[in-house]
Amino acid sequence: MQGNREMKRLFVGGLGQGISETDLQNQFGRFGEVSDVEIITRKDDQGNSQKVFAYVNIQITEADLKKCMSILNKTKWKGGTLQIQLAKESFLHRLAQEREDAKAKKEKSTTGNPTLLEKMGAVDFHMKAVPGTEVPGHKNWVVSKFGRVLPVLHLKNQQKHKIMKYDPSKYCHNIKKIPENLTETTPIAELTWELEGGNDPMSKKRRGEFSDFHIPPQKVKKVQK
Repeated sequence: MQGNREMKRLFVGGLGQGISETDLQNQFGRFGEVSDVEIITRKDDQGNSQKVFAYVNIQITEADLKKCMSILNKTKWKGGTLQIQLAKESFLHRLAQEREDAKAKKEKSTTGNPTLLEKMGAVDFHMKAVPGTEVPGHKNWVVSKFGRVLPVLHLKNQQKHKIMKYDPSKYCHNIKKIPENLTETTPIAELTWELEGGNDPMSKKRRGEFSDFHIPPQKVKKVQK
């Protein structure tokens, strides 16, 4: 029974100078499905090749991987001696994989089963209940004014070194709801251009009226003879 193939990234060192991607694909394609080959050449200060190695991405079973290692490792091939081992996951590949996992997790959380808040009637952190009602199944969450679901905070008092509990539902009675009416706009001709007020210094400053600034004369020091 053939095992399941998994993506493996192999480091292939000790390559000859004239090696090509096709050569590596044909060589490792006998053991699995090669998806990518990256050949890297290290050169000295004069531009002469010193070291040639490659990374091979291959879909391969564990049995075929062991077979590949035992047959090809430390064998002479095209002017070099092969050195094969599992490579460390590249940074770009790991970053792309992490982004894909995070995206899949986010999609699952948004399209999956409804949360407990939604089952209790809460939509977009709003719930029909009396202010002060605790949200069932969610500790330290209460219903505030206008049905808003807010967290209960535990704040540290720096002076008394005690933890203070702040329940937002107890401080919501002065909140007013402003109706959203984005269609009504005020014409430019009806905008307020002047600020009425008295002649006191503060009212003048609000209107942008400032008294002339006089530079006081410099005092001349008298030098005693």
